Amino acid sequence: HKKYSNIINDNTILIHYTGATKPWHAWANYPSVIYYKNARLNSPWKDFPAKDARTIVEFKKRYKHLLVQGHYFKGLLAGSAYLYRKLFHK
Repeated sequence: HKKYSNIINDNTILIHYTGATKPWHAWANYPSVIYYKNARLNSPWKDFPAKDARTIVEFKKRYKHLLVQGHYFKGLLAGSAYLYRKLFHK
């Protein structure tokens, strides 16, 4: 995510977001998400909230992403939510 500023510039027309966390996920917190958020604010979907984790896979992605980003407390809470769902929602 640190190299995005060398790739995304004023001539960029389309950004293809790759990786487990997409900019429309509520837990997405990295610099290049700003372009998606700005586009969304100017779209018919501006009043819709970002997508939160719903599936067990999304809960897992959310807690891992938060930990990698250094949000340890939020990551531990999300990890607890993931573990609870994994153990008790089969």
